[in-house]
Amino acid sequence: MEELVKRAKNGDKEAFSTLILQLQDDLYRIAQIRLQNTEDIYDAIQETIVIALKSIKNLKNNQFFKTWITKILINQSNEIYRKKNKHKIVPIESIEISQKSETYNIENIDSIINFEFICNNLKYEDRLIIIMYYMEKFTDKEIGEILKIKEKTVTTKRTRAKEKIKKRFEKGGKNIE
Repeated sequence: MEELVKRAKNGDKEAFSTLILQLQDDLYRIAQIRLQNTEDIYDAIQETIVIALKSIKNLKNNQFFKTWITKILINQSNEIYRKKNKHKIVPIESIEISQKSETYNIENIDSIINFEFICNNLKYEDRLIIIMYYMEKFTDKEIGEILKIKEKTVTTKRTRAKEKIKKRFEKGGKNIE
């Protein structure tokens, strides 16, 4: 990936396109954490691509391209969310968990994290942390840099969110609050 970033920084639009194609699923999932509407998700991704293309030469360390573009995407997603929900209050809706949840091993919670559960039952920042850590494989330090919070805070928030998920499954999918 670093070689593609280097080429993209030198103006190679094909290299930049290849980078975006490699990350397209990741970008979609991250935007989906904040935005529910498919059109809004694609708008956030499109704006992110435009900004990244215009400013890729400013990227200091090629190995942090994914972290850099993720930060841009989060900012764009937040901006779209703010514009759409300026005066709107949206309640968190609980989801139905299938009967299969009874067969999950509660001790192995890391392997049963459900994307819909996360989107519907955790606070926005907690959702970002869980998705970025478990699905996108960012470290706590990288997540802290993206979200502008301390690494230890990321670890604490991730642990608490994981406990909330675990309690939800122990109660058979019923609301825990």
